[in-house]
Amino acid sequence: MSLTRREFMHSLGIGTTSLMLPGLPASARSRLNIILCMTDDQGFGDLGFHGNPLIRTPVLDRLAAGSVRFNNFYVCPVCAPTRASLMTGRWSLRTGVYDTYNGAAIMASEETTLAEILQKEGYRTGIFGKWHLGDNYPFRPQDQGFEESLVHRGGGVGQVGDVMNYFKFDRSYFDPTLWKNGVPVQTRGYCSDVYTDAAIEFIETHRAEPFFVYLPFNAPHTPLQVPDEFLRIYTDKDPAEASYPRQGRPLPEMSDLERDAARRVYAMITNIDRNLGRLFERLRSLKLDSNTIVIFLTDNGPQQRRYTAGLRGRKGSIYEGGIRVPCFMSIPGQTPGPAGIDIPAAHIDMLPTVLSLCGIAVPRSLNIDGHSLVPLIQGRGVSWAERPLFFHWQRGFPEPYRNIAVRKGRYKLVGHAPDTAGIEDLELFDLQEDPYEMADLCASLPQKARELKQDFDRWYADIMDSPHLKEPRRIRLGSPHEDPVLLNRNDAKGDEGIWAQDRIHGYWDVQVENDNFYDFSFFFRESVNQEGTMKLRLGTTQRSLRNTDPAARQLEMRGIFLKKGNYRLEPWYRAGGGNHLPFYVEVRRSRI
Repeated sequence: MSLTRREFMHSLGIGTTSLMLPGLPASARSRLNIILCMTDDQGFGDLGFHGNPLIRTPVLDRLAAGSVRFNNFYVCPVCAPTRASLMTGRWSLRTGVYDTYNGAAIMASEETTLAEILQKEGYRTGIFGKWHLGDNYPFRPQDQGFEESLVHRGGGVGQVGDVMNYFKFDRSYFDPTLWKNGVPVQTRGYCSDVYTDAAIEFIETHRAEPFFVYLPFNAPHTPLQVPDEFLRIYTDKDPAEASYPRQGRPLPEMSDLERDAARRVYAMITNIDRNLGRLFERLRSLKLDSNTIVIFLTDNGPQQRRYTAGLRGRKGSIYEGGIRVPCFMSIPGQTPGPAGIDIPAAHIDMLPTVLSLCGIAVPRSLNIDGHSLVPLIQGRGVSWAERPLFFHWQRGFPEPYRNIAVRKGRYKLVGHAPDTAGIEDLELFDLQEDPYEMADLCASLPQKARELKQDFDRWYADIMDSPHLKEPRRIRLGSPHEDPVLLNRNDAKGDEGIWAQDRIHGYWDVQVENDNFYDFSFFFRESVNQEGTMKLRLGTTQRSLRNTDPAARQLEMRGIFLKKGNYRLEPWYRAGGGNHLPFYVEVRRSRI
C-alpha cells in the first residue's frame, strides 16, 4: 500500500521529502537518520521484556517499552536469507540467497539494496559487523551501497569463511582481524565492542548529514566467547530453572553443557545491551536522538536450548521459535501503542518501511515483495493484512513441503513432508488461539489447509523460476576492484558437507575479467602430510605441480594464462590415492 503525496513534506534538501508522523517535532522534519541493529541467533525469549526471568537487558527493555512493537514479526529460519530480504525487500530466493554456505549465501550484485537507495538520496552509509552476503567483488558491502564497512568474512567470526580469525580458535572474538573497506585490519577488543566503537565514530563524523548505520552483531552466534566480566553475571544462575510464564510449564531438561551455553549466550546479549546503551547515550549527547530512527531485530531463533517464551522450535525450524523474532522501532515523535501491532510483518517490509519513514519513494524499477508498515504504525488499516508469508529452509535448494510454512492471517500451515504430500501430511495451526502450535487442525479445517497449500504452490512455482537461482553468482578474477582475491570455504561449492573437511571435492564459480596471467596460492588447513601433486582446472586449462614436501601447508602456481570467461575453479591435491581440497585459495594477477 503506497503513501499519497499528501503524506510527505518537503525538507530543506533539493528533491527530498520526510514523512510527517503525528507529533513529529519541527527539528526532525528534515531527513531522519536510521540505525538498524540486528543480533545473530538471539531468540524471541532472549529479552527481559519478553518475560525471560534471568537475562539482563535493561537497555533493550527500555527500547522495547518506548518503541512501536511488532508482536508478530518474521524472518527466515537462518541468517543469510534473512539478511538478503532485509537489504532488498524481496524474498531471499529472488536474490540468489537460499542457504548459509556452499556458495548459497552470495547475493546477486544486480540487487538494489537499502544502502544503495539511501546513498543516492544523500545518506552516509556504514555497516559494522556481519554481512554474510558475499565476501568478494562485486558482492561485498562496499559494492552494495556502503561507503564505510568494517566486517568479518563468511558467516561468523572464526568460521571457515573467516580465514583471518579461524586459527585463533577460542580467542577469535577477541582482537579480531576485520575487513575495513576491503582491507584487513587488526582490531583491539571484543568484537561487539569493536563494531559499536566504529558505529559511534561514524556517527560522530557524519552527525551533520543524514546517515544510515547498519549494526549487525555476530553475537550471540557460536563460538560462545564472551568477556569474563559479563559471564560472571550468570555464573550462579541456573537457566534450567527459568519457567515459561506465558505457558506455565518448565523448560525441557537441560544438560550441563546446555546450561553453560545458555549462560554464555545471555552474557553475550548483556554485552550487546551495554554497547547499545553506549550508542544511545552518544546519540543523546550529540542531540541526534530526536532525529534518529532506531530499529532492533534479530535474524532468526536461538540455536541452543533455552527459554523461548513458550514458542516451539529453534533456529532452522519453521515453527514460531525459529522465525518469529523481536522487532522494535523507535521513531521520533511517534508514541507507541501499549499493546504493539499484531498484524504479521516480515523482513521483506523493512526496506519500504524505512524509505517511507524517510520520505523516499521505492524506485519504480524495483520489484519488491514487502509493504511499508507506516500505515500500521499510524493506526490505519491495510488491504494486505492477511497476505501469505512464506518460510522454508533446507540445505541446498528448497524442496516443496520439506521444512516449509505459510502464515496467512491467524492460520499457519507447516510442512515436514515429501513433495508428494497432501494436506493430510501437513499441519495447520490457529496462532490466535494456539500461539505455541500444539493442536493440529488439518483434519478439522481441510479447506483452510488446502487454501494455504495452494498459496505455497503458486509462490513456489514463481520463486523457483527466479533468474538469480539459475545462474551462479561469480566471483571476479582480475578486477581492479579486488586484487588479490581470497576464495574461502563459505563460498566453495560441492558436497553438502563441505566446510572444514580436508578430503572433499569443491570448487568456486568465477569470472575471469580479462585475458591475463595469474598466480595461485593454495593454503591447507593442515600440512598435506605426504608427497603428491597439486592440480588446478579452469575450463580446459589444467595444470599440475609436483610437491615433495609432506610438511607443506602452502603451494603456489605462477604465471598461468587464463582467457576471459566464466569457469569453475577446481583445485585439489592428489596424494595417497585421495584428494585434498585447499582450505582457501588466493588468486592475483601476475606481476610479470
